[in-house]
This record gives sequence, structure tokens and C-alpha cells, in this order.
Amino acid sequence: MKQSEPSRYSLLSASPWTVVLSIALSTADNFAEPDLWIHMLTGQTTLRTGHIPRFDTYSYAAANMPWHNHEWLSQVALAFCYAHLGIFGLKLLKLAVTTILIGALAIGTSATRASGSVQRLTLIVSAVAISTQMQFRPQLFTFAMMAVVMASLAIEVYRGRAVLWPLIPMFALWANFHGGYIVGLGAMAVAAAVFLLQGFLFGDTARKTSAIRLGLVTFGCAAATIINPFGVGLWMGVFHSVNDPLIRQIVADWVPLPKLMLSMLRSDPSQLLSDAAPLLMFAAFVLFVALAPDLEDAALLAVATMFIGAAFWAARNVAIGVIAVTIPLARHATLAFQRGAKLEPGAQPVSSDGPPGWMLAICALAVALVGGTFSNRLKTWKPVPVGALAFMQQNNLHGNMLCQFEWGSWVLWHLGDSFKVYIDPRGELVYSDKQERDYAIFFYGQSNELLDAYPHDFVLMGTATKGADVVRKDPRWHVLYTDQTGTLFGRAALPGESPVTGNVAGIDGKPKDTYFP
Repeated sequence: MKQSEPSRYSLLSASPWTVVLSIALSTADNFAEPDLWIHMLTGQTTLRTGHIPRFDTYSYAAANMPWHNHEWLSQVALAFCYAHLGIFGLKLLKLAVTTILIGALAIGTSATRASGSVQRLTLIVSAVAISTQMQFRPQLFTFAMMAVVMASLAIEVYRGRAVLWPLIPMFALWANFHGGYIVGLGAMAVAAAVFLLQGFLFGDTARKTSAIRLGLVTFGCAAATIINPFGVGLWMGVFHSVNDPLIRQIVADWVPLPKLMLSMLRSDPSQLLSDAAPLLMFAAFVLFVALAPDLEDAALLAVATMFIGAAFWAARNVAIGVIAVTIPLARHATLAFQRGAKLEPGAQPVSSDGPPGWMLAICALAVALVGGTFSNRLKTWKPVPVGALAFMQQNNLHGNMLCQFEWGSWVLWHLGDSFKVYIDPRGELVYSDKQERDYAIFFYGQSNELLDAYPHDFVLMGTATKGADVVRKDPRWHVLYTDQTGTLFGRAALPGESPVTGNVAGIDGKPKDTYFP
């Protein structure tokens, strides 16, 4: 049964400044994550040579091993923008992709015929909820295309006969931007299955037709993902990434959300604020669906539930969960308010026009300024070892370096002509399970066997890490340089040099902020 509320409030036409404010909020959190440098290096290489690197040239541990790079097109986009406009170019690219994302969510929520106030609030909260994950990474493109998928499904659910065929070429692009295309295919497959089930259970011919149409388009989208430089091999690389248990020990955003939040609680409780908005949306979704259950959009409810689960399985999926929840949340919140107010069928809920456009515009500008959208500076996710870098450059050091996982691409960017690394943020795309496991065992202080397994010349670890403690206890290694951020060890002391102790702390005693590149 279709929703009786006849209002067709459209955010894009009725409240465009709400959309602009949401875009500003989504792009307000800007920092360079650990893998940005390797993405830039790879994109630059592809632009310069006209070829995608297929084998590793950066690591001595994985030299000439196959590199299953399912992100090559996003790397080219990042490198191109940086080459022409610097950091501001990266921010413009992020702004463009975010505009597609928020625009798609606005269209999708409008299709629900939710009240204007609910649409506005839902879109703004969703923008805040995804902002921390909207960084300069290939995942940006997955978030935008997932929003397009959800908007298309919403139109099919609430209005019928959505134009679905453009999704096929979009998936061909998606497969070259990022391996997250599998979440889009998953959403479409689940929606098609629910449509089919509804069709048979309730004798709903329209739902059967939707199931057939969506199923055929899903098959076409899956086939389109083969249009990439790696062919079907891309699927194998993506599945290996998703199912790799070792990367969940090394990379924070692969850790289950509850475990990550517990770690934040122990180390820095203020970090928990970044998860407040997503958890609020997930809880609101459960609450309003319980208060106003309706099977008309069962397909969207199933997709949203699946990706809430995915968000708790791995923190990197939180933004996907928020995108999946936004549209059905708006609809069921409106239904709950209607039932609470006991409105007559067909009656429109009271809905204000919201804040005036000029006020929203001022807020959007303020958010952009405070968030550094117009700045040509980009802070790193955490301080990187700039003191150790200066020491290595000053002493013309070169060789093989076992460095902290998240510093690998940063070292390659600055010292790629002098050093090769043991491991870097490409992780499972290049390195074997054994290499990842050996690093995890060493980094968490369980064994020093990795120090003898490869021809390391230097080790660069966070000063306070257990990995650094392991090296300190080994008499064969010598401290060359140390400060509040990182400690550099060498197999041999530098001739005539004693260990150097640097200072990279601010007045609060903590390491100073560092900036890309």
C-alpha cells in the first residue's frame, strides 16, 4: 500500500541551502590518512608512464610481487588534481564527489514523501555522521556511488519504474575507482530478493516486475565490473581484502566498531564523539521502524539492516551504514510522527519551511571556513616522524627500512629514491598473509623474529610502541635518533655519532601537528 501522505517536498527545490549546508558539513573534516601518499605516488606513476603498476617496486619484502590495485582510477584522479591545484585541488575533488553523494541522498529522501522538517534534519545529521570518513581516499567514490544506488532503489520502492540502466556504466567506473562496488551489488541483490519475496507472498505483480528489472540490472552491473585492467582477477583481490583477518589486526578502520570504541574509551574518550551521530542514526532507525512498521519499503529496510551490521563488523563501513539508513529513516520517522499525531489519512503533517536560506548559507560558509575547505593546508591524521625524516636526509641514509605500517607510504613519498620498505598501507593488495602476520606479531611486542627474517638496515617505529621496545631490547640494534613521535634504529651506529634526541613537542608536551605532504 502506497503512503497516503500526498506531500512531495523536494529538498533540492524547496530547501537547496539545506543541501549546501549538508555538503559543507560532510567536507568539514579534512586530514591526510596513512595511505594518501601511496595513492598519490601510484597516480603520478600512472599519469607519467601511461601504465598501471602491476608489480611491486617499493618493498624489499614483496619485490616484484603482483599488485592487485582496484583503486587505480581514483589514484589518477587524486594525483591529477594535486598536480594542477595542490592540496586545494584535492579538496575540490572531495567537494565534487560529496556533492553527488548529498544530492543523491536528497533525491532519495524526497522520494519517500517524508515531511520537509524530517527530510532536512535527516540529511543534516547524516552529513555530520559521515564527515569523519569523508577523507582523501578511494572510498570517497564508493560512498557517492552507494548513495546513487540507494536513491535509485528509493525511487523504485516509493514511486515505481525507476530508470535503472544508468547504473550499469556507473558500476563499470566504480570497479576502477574502488573495490567497494561489491556493497552496491549487495544492496541491489538484497533489494531484488525482497521484491521477489513480496511479490510471491502478497501476489504483488508490481513487486515481481521490480524484482525482475532490478535482478537483470544487477546482473548487468556485475558484468560491467569486469571492464577493468585486471578482468575477473579484480574480484579475487577484492574478496581477499574483505576476508583477510590479519589486516583487521593492523588497520584501525578494519577493526569491529565496538572494539574500536572500547580502544578510544581507554586512550582518548573524546574520540568517541566521532561515532555519536552514526550511532544516533542507527538507534533512531530501529526506534522509528518499531514505532511505525510498514512493509512497503521492506527492500530498503533489509538493505539498511544489513549495512548497520556491516558497520559494527568493521568501522570502515560506518559511512556505508549511514548512507543506507538515511532514506528509510526519513520515511519511518514521518510515519511515526503522523501516527503519534493521529492524522487523518491523506492529511499533511505540519511542516515549516525551516530556517531562512540566508541563515543556512552563512552556516555553510562558516563550517567551510572552520573546516579548512578553502585552505591549502592538510593536517596528517596523527603526527608523522618529521624529526626522524630530517635526520635521515641530513645523514644521507639509504637502504631497507622496517617502518611502522601506517608510515610506509609517507616514507616512500619523501625517501623513495633512498629506501625500500618492509610493509606499507597497501597491505593485503601486495603483501602475503605471512608477512602481515609477522609484522603484527612484531609490532605488538610478541616476538623479535621479524628482525632476523629480512635484510632490514633500519627500523622506524613510534617511540612508545611495543615494536620499538622489542628493538631496544635487541643489543644488535642501535638508536640513531629519537623524539616524542618516532625512534630510528640502525644495525650499526653512525661513525662518530652518538644517538640524537630531538624535540618535536609543543608547549603542551605533545608532538606538534604535521601536514601533508
